[in-house]
Amino acid sequence: MKIAFPTSKNIIKTIITAFILAIITYFVIPLLNLNELGTARLAAYSMLIGAVISGIVVSTSLELNLFSGDQVSIFIGNLAFKANANDLRELFSSYGNVQNVRVMTDRATRRPKGFAFVEMDKKGAKAAIAELDGSEFFGRDIKVNYATRRKRAA
Repeated sequence: MKIAFPTSKNIIKTIITAFILAIITYFVIPLLNLNELGTARLAAYSMLIGAVISGIVVSTSLELNLFSGDQVSIFIGNLAFKANANDLRELFSSYGNVQNVRVMTDRATRRPKGFAFVEMDKKGAKAAIAELDGSEFFGRDIKVNYATRRKRAA
């Protein structure tokens, strides 16, 4: 399972949603004959209700994005240095829905390291691995298999 931290877009969406819901609640509460509430208390309750509802809405949408589809990561080894992310996306997209492609590069030199990761649906990944493992791509026989977690150095 992948842990997703809220992006700035999701944080802004939460704040805007909370503000809109707070304004709506500020005008709806008096319609419920709760006029004995002071203005400060009314505003506080409105903000609280808006924040709670928007938090639920945004966290639910984050959860749905996290668990939508069964995505797996595929490791591609012995990759030609001239192959880029678009080339890999084109190659793997014929087998299924490609979500993400990462060609690994050296931090200092920014040169490709000769391997990459492709995230795609399970069904397409299984077909891609069966077809592409050991096949030639940009003049090299690539190794294609399911990615495994990197072991931590001691």
